[in-house]
Amino acid sequence: MTETSLYRRHRPQSFDDVVGQEHVVRTLRNAVERGRVHHAYLFVGSRGTGKTSVAKILARCLNCVDGPTVTPCGECESCRSIAAGSSLDVIEMDAASNRSVDDIRELRERVGYAPAAGRWKVYILDEAHMLTREAWNAFLKTLEEPPPNTAFVLCTTEPHKVMPTIVDRCQRFDFQRPSLEQIAEVVRRVAAAESIEIEAGAVAAIARAAGGSFRDALGTLDQLVAYGGKEVATGDVLAVLGVAEAELILTAADAIASEDARAALEASALLARSGRDVAQFGRDLLAHLRQLLVVRTVDEVPETFSVTAADPERLRAQSEAFSELGLARAIDTIAKALADIKEGDEPRMTLELAMLRAARPQLDPTRQALLQRVESLERVMAGGHGVAAGEASSATGPHAAPADDQPPRPRPQDPPSPDPAASEPEGDSPGSSSVASADQEEGPAREPSAVAVEEGLDFERITGLWPAVLDQMRDSGMELLSTVFSVARPVGVNLEQRVLEVGFPAGAAFNKRKAEAQEARDRFADAVTTILGERLRPVYVLLEGDHEADGGADRQLSEEELIDRLKAEFDAEEFEEAEKLDAEEAR
Repeated sequence: MTETSLYRRHRPQSFDDVVGQEHVVRTLRNAVERGRVHHAYLFVGSRGTGKTSVAKILARCLNCVDGPTVTPCGECESCRSIAAGSSLDVIEMDAASNRSVDDIRELRERVGYAPAAGRWKVYILDEAHMLTREAWNAFLKTLEEPPPNTAFVLCTTEPHKVMPTIVDRCQRFDFQRPSLEQIAEVVRRVAAAESIEIEAGAVAAIARAAGGSFRDALGTLDQLVAYGGKEVATGDVLAVLGVAEAELILTAADAIASEDARAALEASALLARSGRDVAQFGRDLLAHLRQLLVVRTVDEVPETFSVTAADPERLRAQSEAFSELGLARAIDTIAKALADIKEGDEPRMTLELAMLRAARPQLDPTRQALLQRVESLERVMAGGHGVAAGEASSATGPHAAPADDQPPRPRPQDPPSPDPAASEPEGDSPGSSSVASADQEEGPAREPSAVAVEEGLDFERITGLWPAVLDQMRDSGMELLSTVFSVARPVGVNLEQRVLEVGFPAGAAFNKRKAEAQEARDRFADAVTTILGERLRPVYVLLEGDHEADGGADRQLSEEELIDRLKAEFDAEEFEEAEKLDAEEAR
């Protein structure tokens, strides 16, 4: 039993046997019935889609003893000889090996002879794009004006390589790539005709591995019969083809959806231990992610996915676990890895790194990964779990409207509301030693212990995240502002009034004045919102005798010292007032 014996024995014998290609079948049927058969056809399509088979069916329809007919009998001498490839009136040529001018000249000499036994002479040129330009030029006149009752069928997978003057003289038919369901239908039909018992999972694996080719699918089935007899199990397909089983693909997709890098590495290790082909696994995973994208977009599992989706509900749940951006980025990442593998990169390392990048946007420097991280942050905040606010935050974003059961939050420019706790300093606590400076607009600092505390966001949490607020300002391009706040620290918070009190050392009055500028207030409030998940209005105070908090005298900078530091760190120059006026006039 040869590898393609099942395909040869179960090749379509009539138009009714052709799976798919309805537009081609209908046109050719009508042409035969109405006596309007064209002298030249161009069949275009990927390998294994049935181009040569349809050409032979057309020849049988024209030369059957009952013909011309759209239902050849299959029993007459003409039908049997055409099926066997021995008919004198149906000449099948491989243009890849018969591509020279001499070969075409020989064909031209034979075209002039009348049919030997049937009514029509049919020339089938497979891989027609392989003919040389000289051969095409020699063939052009014959193709344009052939003898009566002579038809040419040119089959090709690369129509762009066929000369335009040839294409213009042919009727072109584009053969569609069969779906997984159509390939599975052919496999099941042939298995039933041959009394082969085959599991549903094996049919799905064969259909995936066929790559859109009926011929490859039946060739694989023939190989499996030779491997294990007429009982084909899913494990046999995995062993023979190295195709990754569906559960491993689902596991890898779950790891990417949950952003679980450990699970992604475990799936890769399991794939390596199984001995499956890594590139094939990547193609299967890519096809599965594409299915998830379709399911998420149309909000249902299409019937065409029934071959690979043994559990449609799991497919639907998995599609919902992805965000649209995350799913599209995963597809792009895996597709790029497959292209790199094709170019010669080491398969396991390349695919493993792609799965890690798909699962962890932090490892991917692309803009899409950054957008996914922002989207994830927005989703967490919208769900009431701010970065630092825990479950206390119910906002849908930094500037979201307050909930119905919460008082409106004051904006940064609003004056502070009266706070009873602020009017009763207690003993000798650090907060009670705070005094307002001469230009201070707000009230004195309060003790953290006297501040209203809300679950999930309290003074201790804010103090712990204060370095992150400074880092956020630096990362957002506010290096100068972060320097101004580097000597400050939080000294109190009132969550009822949404006020954050920030204390500056007594020797940092200049820093405090810079921080009180409206633009600085707004940008500082934005940084606090990003880290804490709550919009708090800053209130600034000066602290007396607070050397421990500011790190000692080296951090209590005077105005001149701060200017000197800024000039040194940013390579800046200081302009006198007159120089500033001259510069403005020059502009």
